[in-house]
Order: sequence, then structure tokens, then C-alpha cells
Amino acid sequence: MEGRITEAALVLPALYLMSLHDGKIGTSDLIKELTDIMHPRGEDVQILDNRRDTRFSQIVRNLKSHNTFNRNGFADYEDGCFQITKAGQEHLEANREVLNYLLDNNFSYKDITDSFVKIETTKKQKKIEVFDEEAWINEGGKKETKTARYDRSARLRDYAREKFTIDGQICCTCCRFNFNKFYGQELGRDYIEIHHIKPIFKYEDEDMEKTLKEALKNLVPLCSNCHSMIHRNRKEPLDVETLKEIIENTSMKNTIPIANPII
Repeated sequence: MEGRITEAALVLPALYLMSLHDGKIGTSDLIKELTDIMHPRGEDVQILDNRRDTRFSQIVRNLKSHNTFNRNGFADYEDGCFQITKAGQEHLEANREVLNYLLDNNFSYKDITDSFVKIETTKKQKKIEVFDEEAWINEGGKKETKTARYDRSARLRDYAREKFTIDGQICCTCCRFNFNKFYGQELGRDYIEIHHIKPIFKYEDEDMEKTLKEALKNLVPLCSNCHSMIHRNRKEPLDVETLKEIIENTSMKNTIPIANPII
């Protein structure tokens, strides 16, 4: 069963919420807003015995009772509120890109919490570089703003597209749609979207080629429709295998054939 939140997984999201409230937030509001942005699942949403709290809300309360923020000087607790410190602001800013990446994309609850724990438990704080599946690069290479994040994401997308292409063809993992065959080579050639099954990021001193090779384990090529269906419910994104089963079992396949599957 999915769940089992830890205090370490809440540090960065809590600092983020403090920053949205002029640097301070009460415990009740923190519980509510952390629940809203993290969408707890499994054991973490179960009510504890003889308590009104879920396991998730109890761990949020433990941030105060266990003085979690004080260990690194990230926040104080005064007048019933957590108040972010200068050290907490610096920690937040140093990790804001990966924070946004984890919260804005439809990753599973476990993958999000595991990633936040990894950030907090890395012995030597290193800058984390992210790869965003939504970072869209014009095929002609022209864009108004060129950032390192876009460049990394484009490189990962192109690397994955090359690796997933077989005999000059690339198709959707779920429905087998092939842009090249449907739209013709001039328009559809090499087109596909790359879905991140799990969060993909690297520390700034890690080798890019090694990262790209490892990332392939957590990437799949998808058509635009299947990609949208996976992300349709932001609180509960579908996994690839579930969507494949839906496509295989739906009665629609008997009336609307999948366009140009690869035989």
C-alpha cells in the first residue's frame, strides 16, 4: 500500500508554503495546504486509532514536536507559527527548480516523497538539475529564451527518441499510434512525446551521458492523446500499464480502429 510519509519529505514543501504566507504559517494551515499540494495516499490518509489525525497530518504535527526545522536552522516556531529563517530561504531557493518539477508534474505520491527525502538526506548538498517533459523545444532550434533546463530536457528527449526508434519508426507505447505513418514522413517523421514515469534529475557534477542512459529506464514514447490521458487527473495520474489495459479492454476498439499500427 502506498504511503508512509516521513518528516524529511515535508521539509522543502513546508518551507515553500511558509514563503507563500510572508514567511510564516500555522500548523493547521500547514496540514491543509501540504495535503492540497502533495495529495497523500495509502496508509497516510488513514485515521489513526483514537485520534482525529491521519498519519499524514500527525507527521506534519511532528515537525514542531520533534523540532525538525531547528536541526538545520531552517525555521523557528513562535506564536503558534512556523517562521522561515534565512537558512531556510536559502535552502528553498537552492532547490526551487526541483521543488517545482516534483509538484508541477504528475508523479506518484511515493516518487515525490522519495525524491524530497533524497534531497534532505544527501550528505553534501549539491545542486540538482532537472529534466522536464513539458519543456518544449521548437524543432528548428529557435526560441526566445534558451535556458540550461530547456537544453537538458531537449537533449534527453532527443536521446530517448533516437533510442526508441526501430527501423526508422517510433510509435506510442500504449496505443501504437505512429505519426510518420498517419501524417506522412514530411510532417510526422520522428515525432513523439516522451513521458517521464519517474522523476529524472542529476546532481550537477554527475556525468550527463550516464544520466541519459539511466533515464531510459523511466521514459516511454507516447502519442499526444495517450500522454494527455495519463496526466488528465493530476491527483491520480495513470501508469502506462493501466492505460494499455484500458485501451485493450474498451469496447471502442471494436468500432474505432487504432490508426496505422506498426505490423
